[in-house]
Amino acid sequence: MYLVSWLKNYIKHPLVMGSILPTSGSASKLMAKDLVAPETNLVLELGSGTGAITQALLRKGVLEENLVLVEINQEFCNILEGKYPKATVLCMGALDFFKNDYKFSNIKFDVIVSGLPLVSMGTSQSELICDLSIRHLNCRGHFVQVTYFLKCPFPKTIIYKYKLIAKLTGFTLLNFPPAFVWDIRT
Repeated sequence: MYLVSWLKNYIKHPLVMGSILPTSGSASKLMAKDLVAPETNLVLELGSGTGAITQALLRKGVLEENLVLVEINQEFCNILEGKYPKATVLCMGALDFFKNDYKFSNIKFDVIVSGLPLVSMGTSQSELICDLSIRHLNCRGHFVQVTYFLKCPFPKTIIYKYKLIAKLTGFTLLNFPPAFVWDIRT
């Protein structure tokens, strides 16, 4: 059921979707593998889609009520609300979340995981989302990004600005297209 919804939306908005298929279980597991003390983590997921990465976060031990899921697609938001009723599901783009959601404006997240297609966004939009993400992380927080390119999708300008370390932490062929996972932290 979710696959049909994904494919339909991919045909309409391929650059917004970023991938022809949802993130696989294998790539989702890589996204969640480095969570420490997940039961206490406040986790922001950008580009939650139909919840593949969300499910891996829950399996790792993140409490559903500690998840903030940001997804721009209303159909996907409806799916997320049905699957994860204790999570906070916000149907908006990442920039709108950071700029306009005052409920979370002073919140610092332990982890931000992102399925956003940073590479296919314009440079200025990608830089702004990443800059705002870093500002919303606590001092030990980290940003985890899935991408379909070997090169780190996190803008170098932001890496240099905040003196961040970007590390390739995983790769899987069991995703279409094959997925790379990057961890960005101070």
